Order: sequence, then C-alpha cells, then structure tokens
Amino acid sequence: MSQLVRFSSPDTVTPPYGPYSHVATVSADAELVFLSGQVGELPDGSLPESIEDQYLQTIKTIAAILEAEGLGPQNIVKLTTYVTEPIPADRLRAARHSVFGDIKPAATLLFVPRLAADGYKVEIDTIAVRAAK
Repeated sequence: MSQLVRFSSPDTVTPPYGPYSHVATVSADAELVFLSGQVGELPDGSLPESIEDQYLQTIKTIAAILEAEGLGPQNIVKLTTYVTEPIPADRLRAARHSVFGDIKPAATLLFVPRLAADGYKVEIDTIAVRAAK
C-alpha cells in the first residue's frame, strides 16, 4: 500500500487537527476506487436516530464495501464527510478509529442543511486505491 499512496503534512502549514493528512499522492501504478456517498442505514434499512450512531454505521458500511472489493481501511485515500448537525470531534475520531484503525487519509468535513432523504444526518464519499491490474 505504501508504494501506491504517500500521505504527508508539510511542516510549513498548520498541523492536521485530527486523524487526517494534508496531502495524499497516488502512484501512477494505482487504480482508484470511488465509493458512492454512504449513509447511516443499518442492513435492515432502519436508520439510527443519533448522528453518532449514523456516523458509526456509515463507516461500518464503507468498511464492508471495501472488504467486498478486497480492500481495507488502509486503502482509503480521501474521505469527504457531510453532516447536518454538529458531532463532537472526539466522538467522531473514536468511532472512526474503532472501525478504520489508525489511518490518516486526506479528509474534509462539511456541514450541510440537508442530505438526500429525511432523517439522514451523515453521508461519506470515499476514494480508495489498489494496485492497477
């Protein structure tokens, strides 16, 4: 994996505030894998009430999709997270670490007024990488 992507955070800018890197550089030998935006629905289609529970379920769903593709959290290059209400940063980091471990991809967190359907509070777009075939 380290040959496919290089993560860095230059000393000349403010250090990252959380578990992310300022830069993710992907090798020409890599194949990019784009996941559609995932939300916090449980496998049975129900939706947890709290934003923390929806966030946790969303990252579990991403992990399951990656696994189905023969990938894991270490293959994640970029996460873009959309939330409709504040989520405490310490809880967000703890939930992400519990599923993804100690990864630090490039990441963006955006607050938006609404997502695609009523009740959705979290949506995450994911870009991953694997060796080109």
